[in-house]
Amino acid sequence: MKKLVKRIGKLYFLLYMLLSMAGGITLSSCQNNVEGMLLNSNKHFSAKEVPYDNQLEPGDEGFREDFMLQSDYYVGNRMSLCLTAPPAESYYWSMYTLEKKESASWVGIDEVEETEFVFPLSVDQYSRNFTFYVPEVPNLSIGTYELVLTVYDKEGNKYTDSAQVVVYDQFFIELLE
Repeated sequence: MKKLVKRIGKLYFLLYMLLSMAGGITLSSCQNNVEGMLLNSNKHFSAKEVPYDNQLEPGDEGFREDFMLQSDYYVGNRMSLCLTAPPAESYYWSMYTLEKKESASWVGIDEVEETEFVFPLSVDQYSRNFTFYVPEVPNLSIGTYELVLTVYDKEGNKYTDSAQVVVYDQFFIELLE
Protein backbone atom coordinates (compact mmCIF):
# COMPACT_ATOMS: atom_id res chain seq x y z
CA MET A 1 0.00 0.00 0.00
CA LYS A 2 2.86 2.36 0.80
CA LYS A 3 4.41 1.68 -2.61
CA LEU A 4 1.13 2.52 -4.34
CA VAL A 5 0.84 5.83 -2.45
CA LYS A 6 4.44 6.68 -3.39
CA ARG A 7 3.81 5.89 -7.07
CA ILE A 8 0.64 8.01 -7.11
CA GLY A 9 2.53 10.86 -5.43
CA LYS A 10 5.30 10.63 -8.05
CA LEU A 11 2.68 10.63 -10.84
CA TYR A 12 1.03 13.77 -9.37
CA PHE A 13 4.42 15.46 -9.08
CA LEU A 14 5.30 14.54 -12.68
CA LEU A 15 1.90 15.78 -13.91
CA TYR A 16 2.34 19.04 -11.94
CA MET A 17 5.79 19.59 -13.46
CA LEU A 18 4.53 18.93 -17.01
CA LEU A 19 1.60 21.32 -16.60
CA SER A 20 3.89 23.97 -15.09
CA MET A 21 6.29 23.70 -17.99
CA ALA A 22 3.44 23.81 -20.54
CA GLY A 23 2.04 26.95 -18.85
CA GLY A 24 5.44 28.60 -18.82
CA ILE A 25 6.02 27.82 -22.49
CA THR A 26 2.55 29.17 -23.35
CA LEU A 27 3.11 32.40 -21.44
CA SER A 28 6.58 32.95 -22.84
CA SER A 29 5.39 32.35 -26.41
CA CYS A 30 3.02 35.35 -26.24
CA GLN A 31 4.56 38.20 -28.20
CA ASN A 32 2.23 40.89 -26.88
CA ASN A 33 2.00 42.09 -23.34
CA VAL A 34 -1.36 42.81 -21.74
CA GLU A 35 -1.27 46.49 -22.71
CA GLY A 36 -0.67 45.64 -26.36
CA MET A 37 -3.55 43.17 -26.39
CA LEU A 38 -5.88 45.76 -24.81
CA LEU A 39 -4.89 48.43 -27.34
CA ASN A 40 -5.43 45.97 -30.17
CA SER A 41 -8.87 45.09 -28.84
CA ASN A 42 -9.96 48.65 -28.02
CA LYS A 43 -8.98 50.13 -31.37
CA HIS A 44 -12.20 48.70 -32.79
CA PHE A 45 -14.29 50.68 -30.27
CA SER A 46 -12.51 54.04 -30.18
CA ALA A 47 -14.40 57.14 -31.30
CA LYS A 48 -13.53 58.90 -34.51
CA GLU A 49 -11.29 61.89 -34.05
CA VAL A 50 -12.95 65.25 -34.51
CA PRO A 51 -10.86 67.56 -36.69
CA TYR A 52 -11.94 70.59 -34.67
CA ASP A 53 -9.52 71.88 -32.03
CA ASN A 54 -11.32 72.95 -28.83
CA GLN A 55 -8.46 75.28 -27.92
CA LEU A 56 -9.23 77.69 -30.73
CA GLU A 57 -10.42 81.10 -29.63
CA PRO A 58 -12.77 83.45 -31.45
CA GLY A 59 -10.76 85.23 -34.10
CA ASP A 60 -8.32 82.33 -34.61
CA GLU A 61 -8.08 80.73 -38.04
CA GLY A 62 -10.31 77.64 -38.11
CA PHE A 63 -12.59 78.80 -35.26
CA ARG A 64 -16.20 77.83 -35.96
CA GLU A 65 -18.88 79.61 -33.98
CA ASP A 66 -21.37 76.79 -34.60
CA PHE A 67 -19.13 74.49 -32.52
CA MET A 68 -19.31 76.54 -29.31
CA LEU A 69 -22.43 74.64 -28.12
CA GLN A 70 -23.85 71.23 -28.87
CA SER A 71 -27.15 71.19 -30.72
CA ASP A 72 -29.17 69.73 -27.80
CA TYR A 73 -28.88 69.54 -24.03
CA TYR A 74 -31.15 67.45 -21.84
CA VAL A 75 -31.57 68.32 -18.18
CA GLY A 76 -33.97 67.00 -15.57
CA ASN A 77 -36.19 69.37 -13.62
CA ARG A 78 -34.21 68.55 -10.45
CA MET A 79 -30.76 68.92 -12.00
CA SER A 80 -28.36 71.66 -13.09
CA LEU A 81 -26.88 72.63 -16.42
CA CYS A 82 -23.18 73.59 -16.52
CA LEU A 83 -21.54 74.85 -19.72
CA THR A 84 -18.25 76.58 -20.54
CA ALA A 85 -17.69 78.92 -23.47
CA PRO A 86 -14.40 79.16 -25.37
CA PRO A 87 -11.91 81.77 -24.15
CA ALA A 88 -13.05 85.22 -25.33
CA GLU A 89 -13.08 88.89 -24.37
CA SER A 90 -16.72 88.98 -23.21
CA TYR A 91 -19.73 86.68 -22.94
CA TYR A 92 -23.50 86.89 -22.90
CA TRP A 93 -25.76 83.89 -22.27
CA SER A 94 -29.47 84.19 -22.95
CA MET A 95 -32.33 81.73 -22.91
CA TYR A 96 -35.64 81.98 -24.70
CA THR A 97 -38.93 80.29 -24.02
CA LEU A 98 -40.52 78.95 -27.17
CA GLU A 99 -44.26 79.50 -26.83
CA LYS A 100 -46.59 78.46 -29.63
CA LYS A 101 -49.32 80.97 -30.41
CA GLU A 102 -52.11 80.45 -32.91
CA SER A 103 -52.34 83.26 -35.38
CA ALA A 104 -55.73 84.92 -35.74
CA SER A 105 -55.26 85.78 -39.39
CA TRP A 106 -53.80 82.43 -40.41
CA VAL A 107 -56.05 79.81 -38.81
CA GLY A 108 -54.32 76.49 -38.25
CA ILE A 109 -50.75 77.85 -38.46
CA ASP A 110 -48.70 78.05 -35.29
CA GLU A 111 -46.33 80.92 -34.75
CA VAL A 112 -43.44 80.58 -32.36
CA GLU A 113 -42.88 83.53 -30.09
CA GLU A 114 -39.48 83.88 -28.44
CA THR A 115 -39.47 85.51 -25.04
CA GLU A 116 -36.16 86.11 -23.27
CA PHE A 117 -35.99 84.26 -20.01
CA VAL A 118 -35.18 86.09 -16.79
CA PHE A 119 -32.51 84.22 -14.86
CA PRO A 120 -32.32 84.30 -11.06
CA LEU A 121 -29.50 86.24 -9.40
CA SER A 122 -27.46 83.06 -8.90
CA VAL A 123 -26.92 82.76 -12.69
CA ASP A 124 -24.15 84.92 -14.14
CA GLN A 125 -24.95 85.66 -17.80
CA TYR A 126 -21.67 87.50 -18.42
CA SER A 127 -19.09 84.90 -17.38
CA ARG A 128 -17.40 82.13 -19.33
CA ASN A 129 -19.10 79.47 -17.20
CA PHE A 130 -22.87 79.19 -17.38
CA THR A 131 -24.42 77.25 -14.52
CA PHE A 132 -27.98 77.18 -13.37
CA TYR A 133 -29.86 74.86 -11.07
CA VAL A 134 -33.27 74.18 -12.62
CA PRO A 135 -35.35 74.16 -9.40
CA GLU A 136 -34.08 77.68 -8.58
CA VAL A 137 -35.51 79.11 -11.80
CA PRO A 138 -39.13 80.02 -10.99
CA ASN A 139 -40.63 80.14 -14.52
CA LEU A 140 -38.73 77.19 -15.99
CA SER A 141 -41.19 74.37 -16.63
CA ILE A 142 -40.91 71.11 -18.52
CA GLY A 143 -40.41 71.85 -22.21
CA THR A 144 -37.94 73.01 -24.85
CA TYR A 145 -35.96 76.26 -24.67
CA GLU A 146 -33.36 77.95 -26.82
CA LEU A 147 -30.02 78.83 -25.24
CA VAL A 148 -27.93 81.42 -27.08
CA LEU A 149 -24.25 82.14 -26.43
CA THR A 150 -22.78 85.37 -27.76
CA VAL A 151 -19.05 86.02 -27.43
CA TYR A 152 -16.84 88.88 -28.56
CA ASP A 153 -13.16 88.60 -29.43
CA LYS A 154 -10.48 91.23 -28.75
CA GLU A 155 -11.30 93.10 -31.98
CA GLY A 156 -15.00 93.30 -31.05
CA ASN A 157 -16.19 90.70 -33.57
CA LYS A 158 -19.41 88.97 -32.53
CA TYR A 159 -19.84 85.17 -32.57
CA THR A 160 -23.16 83.49 -31.76
CA ASP A 161 -24.26 79.88 -31.34
CA SER A 162 -27.53 78.43 -30.09
CA ALA A 163 -28.73 75.13 -28.68
CA GLN A 164 -31.98 73.58 -27.62
CA VAL A 165 -32.34 72.84 -23.93
CA VAL A 166 -34.90 70.16 -23.17
CA VAL A 167 -36.11 70.13 -19.57
CA TYR A 168 -37.74 66.81 -18.72
CA ASP A 169 -39.59 65.57 -15.67
CA GLN A 170 -37.17 63.63 -13.54
CA PHE A 171 -38.63 61.45 -10.87
CA PHE A 172 -37.12 59.01 -8.46
CA ILE A 173 -38.50 55.64 -7.52
CA GLU A 174 -38.21 54.97 -3.83
CA LEU A 175 -38.12 51.38 -2.75
CA LEU A 176 -40.13 50.60 0.33
CA GLU A 177 -38.58 48.13 2.69
